[in-house]
Amino acid sequence: MISSQILQNTIDELHGITRVDFAVMDTEGNEVATTMQPDFILPQAVVQFADSPADSQVVQDAHFFKIYDEKALEFILVSKGTAEDAY
Repeated sequence: MISSQILQNTIDELHGITRVDFAVMDTEGNEVATTMQPDFILPQAVVQFADSPADSQVVQDAHFFKIYDEKALEFILVSKGTAEDAY
């Protein structure tokens, strides 16, 4: 399993490049690493997405992506931002 410190460093670097906020959540909706305000993501939305057959989904202005390790769902990546935020 990937450590939370590695995940935090990775999304911090992505945030610095893209100016898009990211959060990595476990499949139960608990925060593992984030660059955004913690109240933005509702844990029940993460759990519902984890249980869905979709690999990615857009809900309002948040993008959800499933992260697999050895074919097992491990994390949910949530990004928040628009094309205007990136440069």
